[in-house]
Amino acid sequence: MQKYFSYVKKSDNTFESVNEQKIFTALMRASKEGGCESKEELRKTVRCVVKFLKTNFLPGETITTQVINDAIEKVLIEEKFEQTFHAYQKRRIKKEEIRKRLKVAKTKQKIDTTDLSLLVQAEIEEETSNWDKTKIVDALVKETKIPHTDARKIATNIEKKIILSGINKVTTSLLRALVDNELLTLGYSSRIKKQTTLGIPKYNLEQFILSKGKENSNVSAHNPEAINLSIAEIILKQYALNNIFSGDVAEAHLEGRIHIHDLGYPTRVYCSSHSLEYLKKYGLKLENLDVISSPAKHARTLTGHLNTFLASMQAYYAGALGIGYLNIFYAPYLTGFSYDEMLQEAQYLIFSLSQSAFSRGGQTLFLDANIHTGVPSYLKNVQAIGPKGEYTGRTYSDYEKTAQLFAMALLDVWRRGDKYGHPFAFPKCDLHITDETFSDPEQRKIFEYACIAASENGSPYFVFDRDEVTLSACCRLRTQITDNYMIEHPESMRFCGFQNVTVNLPQAAYRAGYGNVDKLLKEIADDMDTSVRAHIQKKSFIKKLMSEKNMPLYQIGKNA
Repeated sequence: MQKYFSYVKKSDNTFESVNEQKIFTALMRASKEGGCESKEELRKTVRCVVKFLKTNFLPGETITTQVINDAIEKVLIEEKFEQTFHAYQKRRIKKEEIRKRLKVAKTKQKIDTTDLSLLVQAEIEEETSNWDKTKIVDALVKETKIPHTDARKIATNIEKKIILSGINKVTTSLLRALVDNELLTLGYSSRIKKQTTLGIPKYNLEQFILSKGKENSNVSAHNPEAINLSIAEIILKQYALNNIFSGDVAEAHLEGRIHIHDLGYPTRVYCSSHSLEYLKKYGLKLENLDVISSPAKHARTLTGHLNTFLASMQAYYAGALGIGYLNIFYAPYLTGFSYDEMLQEAQYLIFSLSQSAFSRGGQTLFLDANIHTGVPSYLKNVQAIGPKGEYTGRTYSDYEKTAQLFAMALLDVWRRGDKYGHPFAFPKCDLHITDETFSDPEQRKIFEYACIAASENGSPYFVFDRDEVTLSACCRLRTQITDNYMIEHPESMRFCGFQNVTVNLPQAAYRAGYGNVDKLLKEIADDMDTSVRAHIQKKSFIKKLMSEKNMPLYQIGKNA
């Protein structure tokens, strides 16, 4: 039949090839409702319809569905299939009436986040428009990138369901649900619209309330804050996979090809390392604090500032917070202290930082304290900041002995552990090792003592500074500093480990098959490309969250 008619122009102004099977299906449906014709009689009717169309229209001519419907009714009358004719005509008229009568209602809410939080009904406006299934087709092609033929099939199926239901008005939320159902039916589960409702079933919610999760070992005790964290993470994970990351990245995560770490914290970056010099010079001044503190005069006050600063910063990061050159930058506050006095300051510092369990589910601050066996060469001539945020007139090389003594005191506290001798989980001791650590007797003494502590309770982490200038966080992440201004003004030192994505190497090997090294390398390369896209997409989202003063990450994204 294709050779006689190029296309059929449908009611929604789309075109498709003539399909005899569709004519037969329509006749079968009408026959079941009114007539009693056999399948063979109906197939004969189809042939008569085709013959009529061939006689009355030129080869290659475009015909309309209305022409085909008229031809079907004409042949049914001629064949004296009156009951089937009436059923077919009745269905045809009913469809037309419903299409004309059917309205689409779209609600518009004036969104206010305060109202949403309080579950207050926002002001709602309703707009209605005439039914037009081509809008569904266009939206599907634009938003889900599925083929136009599949989009038209989905829109047609939805129209049929709505017509059969007999309703006169359909809401856009119902349309979204119907579209999602059709996408699932056609195997497009990964293309379901992003504007879907995110939530959690009641049963699952009760499980979060009544039992402790095991996903985060740092949340040591089940508590109300941990419940809030678990529920928020579930919703935010859904949001991240639907709205932040592209379909291929989300699918790779769900299939285990890659793992996007801290998916429940999409509005945060991973970790960062901060400089104590900033607090020493400027005091404690943060966007989320109403009270501003002047620069500390004493070591104990500085510890209080540091503890508050890190507790505030934990709200912005999913992972660890590092403090650079801790023993060196404390040194100007400890001049003239005996070892016992330094030990007391070290105890206060480590116990204070290890017992701050306020945010992120009530978990202890995930901290890294960077300790050095000596003053690195690039800091030796840097002017030291002391009490009141004032420069002392001396360089950090002048405080090396004090810094080394404080390093020993800190290691002593880490070695002893808490009241019962339990090691401190946080802050972690990141001990930096250089060539001078082995050649300088005083530095080697600190290193050897750290080895004793490591052999007893595993507290110290050893960071090998093969590069000249490095900062570390999260036990292992390092960055090299090449900016001379930052080195000369260490109050400006800070860096961020943006996001973690792990490639599943065992699964890549399984997909490649035994002995297929080339396929394995291709699988790994593909997964690495996907990981890069995940980083770029997260960067784009985070950039938006830092862009304005009322955005959630403005405090860590603004110019210092």
